[in-house]
Amino acid sequence: MKILLIRLMGLGDVASILVPTAYIYRELYPNASITALSYEAGDEIMQLHPEVDEVIGIGKAEWPDDLLPAVQQFMRLGELIAAQQFDLIVNLDTWFMPCFMTRALRDTGFVIEGNYLNQRVELFLQAALEGEIAHTFFEHPWEYMESTFPRMAKWHRPWWEQTPDTSYPDFYLRTCCEFDHNLRIELPCEADSTLLKEANGRPIVALSTHGRAGYKHYRHSDELVSRLESHGVFCWSRFDGSLPMRTTLNRLHASQLLITVPTSTQWLGRLAGCPSLMLPGPMSPALLGVEYSAPQQTACQYCYHEKDCPERRDFACMESEPQTLADQALKILGECQ
Repeated sequence: MKILLIRLMGLGDVASILVPTAYIYRELYPNASITALSYEAGDEIMQLHPEVDEVIGIGKAEWPDDLLPAVQQFMRLGELIAAQQFDLIVNLDTWFMPCFMTRALRDTGFVIEGNYLNQRVELFLQAALEGEIAHTFFEHPWEYMESTFPRMAKWHRPWWEQTPDTSYPDFYLRTCCEFDHNLRIELPCEADSTLLKEANGRPIVALSTHGRAGYKHYRHSDELVSRLESHGVFCWSRFDGSLPMRTTLNRLHASQLLITVPTSTQWLGRLAGCPSLMLPGPMSPALLGVEYSAPQQTACQYCYHEKDCPERRDFACMESEPQTLADQALKILGECQ
């Protein structure tokens, strides 16, 4: 049996959704050949998965921003997938183009599990060419997405308000997809020998204090590093994509703690078995599934608003004092020894 698992974006979703799903499908189909389809650095992650036999990776060139070029590229990708004659195609992605491609494969007779476009491909293309598709259509998955997972409709609602103590991978895979398996967010790693040599016996802390969203920026990172180093801690930070994924994971595996803002780095830490101390900002620590969290900074903190601060406080919830954060990290390091 040949199985294709799809999750393209983003990197954190590949780590927290696609990685455990590959373990689940290996349990369900022990003798199957499992292929993973992912995007850019997600490709590197899945290359390291012990239960994945092959990986198909695509890059930015295969996913143009404009609709019609993207449709052409994904139709070509669909033809490549169809030629491999998979017995089961599982789409865990919620972005439009993967759902579009999965619908095209479904319409040609492939067995599909997961998410797909809620209308036939030719009908969608006709409407798009006639200008009948609003731009907001692509921004709202509930407008275009259907699923074989019976409870996926829950994903379209503010579920975190109903289950505030549930992490995103648990909600998506256990509630929406109804998998009852253990969620293994882990990959085999070896402690990076170069990093261990540089640390020379000192405890190692990784720091990821900048993300793409405007609020994902801890302004006091230099002072935090200075305070940690004054207590004999070796600090490192290199999460800009310049290192191979295997090296990044091995460096995290050699680290005793990761201090991070809410980015995909947190999930890389989980893959490598490195606990995180999170500066969560407006996001709930429970939703992020972190091991440790900085103290709450404001009464309005866990509002889930990432684009702008509804209280117009310029995300004061990210303003943890460096000394307080350093003390918390040192306490965690002491507990780990």
